[in-house]
Amino acid sequence: MTEKILVVDDSKLVTDIVKMRLEMHGYEVRLAHSGEEALACIEEEVPDLMVLDVQMPGMDGYEVCRQLREDPSLDDLRIIMLTSTEDKHAAFEAGVDDYLNKDIDLLNLPNRVKLVLEMD
Repeated sequence: MTEKILVVDDSKLVTDIVKMRLEMHGYEVRLAHSGEEALACIEEEVPDLMVLDVQMPGMDGYEVCRQLREDPSLDDLRIIMLTSTEDKHAAFEAGVDDYLNKDIDLLNLPNRVKLVLEMD
């Protein structure tokens, strides 16, 4: 079964790069460009994993993550925060499973996605 990933970032360039990298590794990828759009996508279909940016207009990634973690039906949803900010503590407090820096870790993203999906 192909794992489904929702990539959420307000930058079309970033979402396109991440989508390309993940599809090369066999993942099915959907895109959202805001926190509100991400929540609407999850209402339609819950992915296996979400790659989530922090800094977005309107609802930021921390708030998206907190809202998702409040819903017990989404306990199996894995979330990787992919961002250029350096506040790992706030990301883990919001409920992410992993944290990657856009500027450094983008090439490692497919490997980290695989590891997070294998978490119990």
